[in-house]
Amino acid sequence: MGANTNRSHIVQHRHQRGRLRRLVAYSSVPIFLPKLFPLLFSPLNGVAVASFVSSNMHRALSSTKRAELFLRFSTCCNQSRFDRFYAGTVATVGGRFRYPRTTFVNSSISRKKNVGRISGTTRWSIAVPRMDAVRAINNNAEDIVKVHDLQSANEDGIYEALKNRLKEGGTWDPKDPLGWTKDFGKRNLSKCRPKSEIHLKPGDEGYYDCSSLTVPKVTIVRTLEQAHKALKALSDSSHVGKVFHACDTEVMDIDLKKVGPVGNGYVTCVSIFSGPEFDYGLGDGPGTTLWIDNLDESADLVQVFKPWFEDPTHFKVWHNYGFDRHVMFNENIDVKGFGGDTMHMARLQNTHRLKSGLGGYSLEALSADLLKKRKRPMKEIFGVARLRKDGTRGSLVDIPPVEELQRRPEFRENWIIYSCYDAQCTWYLHSKLRNLLQKMSWVKGHNLYDYYWSFLRDFGEVLTDMERRGIRVNASDYLATIEITARKDRDEHVEAFRKWCASRIGPDGLAINPSSSTQLTTLLFGGGTNSKTGEESERVRVFKVPREDVSEAALKAYEERDKLDLKSTYDSKDEFDFMTVVQLKVLCKERGLKVSGKKADLQERLRGHFLSPESSHSSSNELSSMSVVELRNACRSRNLDDKGRKDQLISRLQEDIAFSLELISAHSNSVESSTGNDGYSTISEALNAALDQDTGMLKDFLESVREKSTESKYIEVKIESLGLEPLKYTMGGAPSVTSDVLKKLAGDPLVDEPRYGTAYEALGGGEAGHDACVALYSLHMIGSIETMIANFLLSLQYLADDQSRVHCSLNLNTETGRLSSRRPNLQNQPALEKDTYKIRQAFEASPGNSLIVADYGQLELRILASMTNCTSMIEAFREGGDFHSRTAMGMFNYIEEKVESGDILFEWDYSQGSPPKPLLKDVYASERRKAKTLNFSIAYGKTAHGLSQDWGVSVTEAETMLQAWYDSRPEVLKWQTKMKELARKKGITRTLMGRYRQLPEALEKRNRKLLGGAERASINTPIQGGAADIAMAAMIKVNNSDKLKRLGWIMILQVHDEIILEGPEETAEEAFEEVLQCMESPWVFGLEETQVPLIVDGSYQHKNWYDAK
Repeated sequence: MGANTNRSHIVQHRHQRGRLRRLVAYSSVPIFLPKLFPLLFSPLNGVAVASFVSSNMHRALSSTKRAELFLRFSTCCNQSRFDRFYAGTVATVGGRFRYPRTTFVNSSISRKKNVGRISGTTRWSIAVPRMDAVRAINNNAEDIVKVHDLQSANEDGIYEALKNRLKEGGTWDPKDPLGWTKDFGKRNLSKCRPKSEIHLKPGDEGYYDCSSLTVPKVTIVRTLEQAHKALKALSDSSHVGKVFHACDTEVMDIDLKKVGPVGNGYVTCVSIFSGPEFDYGLGDGPGTTLWIDNLDESADLVQVFKPWFEDPTHFKVWHNYGFDRHVMFNENIDVKGFGGDTMHMARLQNTHRLKSGLGGYSLEALSADLLKKRKRPMKEIFGVARLRKDGTRGSLVDIPPVEELQRRPEFRENWIIYSCYDAQCTWYLHSKLRNLLQKMSWVKGHNLYDYYWSFLRDFGEVLTDMERRGIRVNASDYLATIEITARKDRDEHVEAFRKWCASRIGPDGLAINPSSSTQLTTLLFGGGTNSKTGEESERVRVFKVPREDVSEAALKAYEERDKLDLKSTYDSKDEFDFMTVVQLKVLCKERGLKVSGKKADLQERLRGHFLSPESSHSSSNELSSMSVVELRNACRSRNLDDKGRKDQLISRLQEDIAFSLELISAHSNSVESSTGNDGYSTISEALNAALDQDTGMLKDFLESVREKSTESKYIEVKIESLGLEPLKYTMGGAPSVTSDVLKKLAGDPLVDEPRYGTAYEALGGGEAGHDACVALYSLHMIGSIETMIANFLLSLQYLADDQSRVHCSLNLNTETGRLSSRRPNLQNQPALEKDTYKIRQAFEASPGNSLIVADYGQLELRILASMTNCTSMIEAFREGGDFHSRTAMGMFNYIEEKVESGDILFEWDYSQGSPPKPLLKDVYASERRKAKTLNFSIAYGKTAHGLSQDWGVSVTEAETMLQAWYDSRPEVLKWQTKMKELARKKGITRTLMGRYRQLPEALEKRNRKLLGGAERASINTPIQGGAADIAMAAMIKVNNSDKLKRLGWIMILQVHDEIILEGPEETAEEAFEEVLQCMESPWVFGLEETQVPLIVDGSYQHKNWYDAK
């Protein structure tokens, strides 16, 4: 990280504030609040669904009249709700923490039936690490309130002090701290279609009266009266905590291939299914689906249901909640009461659906697998075959626009059934998945649905919050400028690569397309063997390349090589080669030549006729072979009488041919005597000479052919293989030319001490090898720049909204639980040291704001140390310093001896000046680099073979290094062996927080490749998944922090182990402190504290992401 503003001051200040802010590490405990039963009870089993977060425990009670709090086991927890009720009910007496009627001991939750009872409810003991003593407070609510009031007074004092920082142009408003975010994610009205096109009236084009339509098992709402009756039924308080309502929307004016749902699209209808027993009160009885029309006379009818959608006490379940929440927000409805997302639930239940042939996590795939009733896609129901030119139906299918499906009578009934089934399917999927998750154990007697309800459900809400907020980008200025620079750099790399290719294979090298994997495979690995079929690929291959794709340099090189002006691409061919058979026969007929035979025969006759007329004219034998019809045609072409017998026709033609030859001979002698020429040397010359006397079709045919040959569409590019050995193969067995392969071929040839790739020796070594590696490095850079242009420069400029913010879609679709994103993909940022164009600089704060960028340090290694209970790793982290240097010292005895003898220093504080002796990282840079590689590779289950390729050493040498690492950390090897055994035995592995990843390939003992991949996943998933667990818990805390909200800060992005927030400059320091607290203490029920502390680095005074790093 870069400059960490006042980091040490903040850490010291945070610890000096006392232990009140850092209370219970395992703090997710079910709560039973009788007076708040509707808010807290699970609708599934009638028990409480609340949990609390220790870092917020000072914020809850504000009155001594608060209902008694009873602790009780529950199958569900709701952190965000309980934060508001219970967090902070602790008092201190004599420096000890005290809780009302609750005993806190040891480091686990244990049932103690004989400890005591309160109103018949079992008391529990709760884990409180790092506390000397904690005991219950009986009947001292007044003490609790005093502590809470004191804490509130302290915080109020902080906010009062912050008011002195208010400045002109600032964004912090103490009365409305988040007011600056109010317009984020809203629809851009300037891009919307006119209201008149949404609210069609009788007489308007496209309007249809469908008011009389009824659909079985569907309650249609088209009028205000019907809407208010349905709203009354939905809002009935007796349903609170008992009913899940499955909801779905249909949307027009949105192309999801190009844009996301934030700010885009118009909701045409909403479907709600509340179960087979629910009655919407419109006379259709229970078990129907509510269908709310939102077009034409019913436009804006969904607004009647706004209070219900925004009521957090009524639980709504969705499939792909993010999409529906955003499009509803476009209608000014901020959906609350999130009860679940069946897509997230399905992924939690089975992470392997995509690979196991179950079709993935779409509503269609899940309904087919879990409900055995596949949801039919729109194309099957509404697809209209595209007509061919002849009017017949083609194979391509088009789907009419959504508004037409909803309006037109021929579609409307099926459209209503289709949209209603989405809601029904979601409801039944939710019920099914809930049951499946309840059968999967989680931790300490709880099941996986408890985990979903307590954490992953809240996390789904957090992700949609972040999507809506988006992140500001400098699109029109900064991104547009660096796009120009990037394209220029790409062109320079292309030119360098092509010039090198030309030096190896001639002018064709200048025409190579560096983006064509087929051409590159032929150039680099042609002649290689397919790893699956055993077939040898072509060493020389000719590609037909569109003329417009061939560079000017290549065209000039071709011209110079062949010494022609490229009027014709095919320089060995003449005009007759480009004529059709019909054209050739016409010319033969006009000249009295035989018109039968193959195309080649016709061409040769004509060539003979124009170049050597004496030999081309038909001999008596050829005339005899002609039919009577052909002879008559030949006579007519020569203006001879075409009547008579065959022998008469032949005799007539022979006489005329003899006379013609005499004339031609006389003309030829005249030409030779005047020019010294022996005749025409090319067909073109002969044809040009014949044009003056020709009265037939020759002129038209020549103009057509010459025009085509001059502007030929394709150039033939011949590529000869360099014969390199393939480093990797595609799924089909062909040699791979992916970015990593090109990088290995090239190495790093441009640094001060070049590190050449495998192509160096293969292509001759010395200067030739150097040039090859430089050229292949350019080829590698071409791909990197093209990817950067497509993924960032173009997409960010296109997707930025009217507030210059981009709203990516954050997805829980990785098997480890890590986030991914699309439109745009912000997770795939280039490494900071490789960010040539400073892409991160485009991500900036709004005027008057700053960014907080907070990043976990070595998170996965810290998790590995804790999960494996590795003594040396734990000690290394506790001692601090350069972890990788410490690893190298543990692996190599001679380094340790040098450090202990004082010949070199382990590390040095440069604030004390220059080091008096050399540093370990400088003297043993190679060993430290290998130690660093091993540190991260071990977590991913990398083998000696993989390491040997990374280091460019033998497998034996890599195995020695690997063993040295394990010798200093034997606990890691023992843990890895245990994880592999679990995978081979049960086909699963689990994360730090207890999530499952299915590994059925681990059960496939015969396929060693699949087994090896599964074993590596069994090691990697607990680590990477554990990092995802910690990030999730921290993000929930950050997003739900009341302090951050009062300070005006919002979380806008999470990338790997990094969290980014935006907020007012005036409150940045206090907000940064709160973020560090949340991230360094994310511990909740089910997520046990690691044995080494989590370290978070960051900054809060910068305006863009790049500077903040």
